[in-house]
Amino acid sequence: MSSLFGLLFFVGIIWFFFEWRKNRKNGLKLQKKGKWLLVLSLLFVIGATTTADADDKSSDTSQKQSKASRSSKKSSSSKKSDSKKSSDNSSSNSSDKKSVQEADGILTFTGKKQHAMGDLDSLKRATYSHIQLQDKDEPKKKRSARLTYNPVGWHNFKFYYGDGSKQAWLMNRGHLVGYQFSGLNDEPKNLVPETAWMNAGNYKGMNDGNKDSMLYYENRLDYWLANHPHYWLDYQVKPIYQEDELVPRQVALSYVGLDSDGKVLEIKLGSDKESVDAAGITHVTLDNVSPNAQIDYLTGRATNMVDKESHTVSSSKSKKKSSKKSSEKKSEPAQQAAAVEQPAQNENAGSSRTVYVTGGGKSNVYWYDTSNMPARTNKANIITMTEADAIAQGKRLSNR
Repeated sequence: MSSLFGLLFFVGIIWFFFEWRKNRKNGLKLQKKGKWLLVLSLLFVIGATTTADADDKSSDTSQKQSKASRSSKKSSSSKKSDSKKSSDNSSSNSSDKKSVQEADGILTFTGKKQHAMGDLDSLKRATYSHIQLQDKDEPKKKRSARLTYNPVGWHNFKFYYGDGSKQAWLMNRGHLVGYQFSGLNDEPKNLVPETAWMNAGNYKGMNDGNKDSMLYYENRLDYWLANHPHYWLDYQVKPIYQEDELVPRQVALSYVGLDSDGKVLEIKLGSDKESVDAAGITHVTLDNVSPNAQIDYLTGRATNMVDKESHTVSSSKSKKKSSKKSSEKKSEPAQQAAAVEQPAQNENAGSSRTVYVTGGGKSNVYWYDTSNMPARTNKANIITMTEADAIAQGKRLSNR
């Protein structure tokens, strides 16, 4: 539009100039229509200039607003992106902390079996395992003997123990919540490296009389469930790590009973390691150690602290054998007396050990471990007593 006004003004000026020259030569004044045309041309020029300035200002304002809008959008987008990143990082950190630092307590009572496990942390370590169940919820299927998953930090070492004449595997791939409760065998979230001593109570085989072992508490909690079929057990196990160490230095157990309404029932298993908090939950902390080994918890490596049986020991054994041959020359009555004394010594050695008797205590045999009993055994009728009491009643150790 401004270009059109400029063109008209230019044409008007040329026309006015020629008209003025022509009239001047003829001695005539500028005609009235020429004057009006000049005025209109000036008005057009003024209007065009004003409109152009307004358009320029409007254009500048529009461009500034557009730039401001784009800048605002970029800033907003950048803030959203930063906010999202911050949120993602915060969420990730919060998730890791939750897995490792799950608060102690009781699972919300639902009247159904439930098993909650923490995610593996950034070092692929198991964090916690928490179960709530009744006796009827225990697995019926026999546990598989083989494990295929190796928890981080687990290594297989066969170490000497005792007098150095025998060897046993140092480490187990230990379940946080035992198979007798969870029915889980090869679950990474439920497995950590544990010494055989802490897991099963012995260098080799099992000893549920060892209060430093998980087996002591697992078997007694299993027995508690069997004797309270209408109650619930809430049981949590958490490994305790130091910084980036792959093997836990300790394992913390927490357990409590619940009635059919979810009301708390305190459970005490007779260990001096137990403590009960204000909520009625019993806590036990076990050390992940073995008397025959020094463990590097950062890597899972270990050093055997018991040497292989030395020549001195062999020489001593030879002397004992020689002494035994010499003692065979004793009189017959003396040999019979020695034979009678030996069982009494064995009985006294096992007198304080807890044993299990089926049939409400009427069975003629007793067991060291309820898991070795026949599948059809009614666990509700199992009672405990010392081995000395069982022997005094004429009972014998089961061959199973």
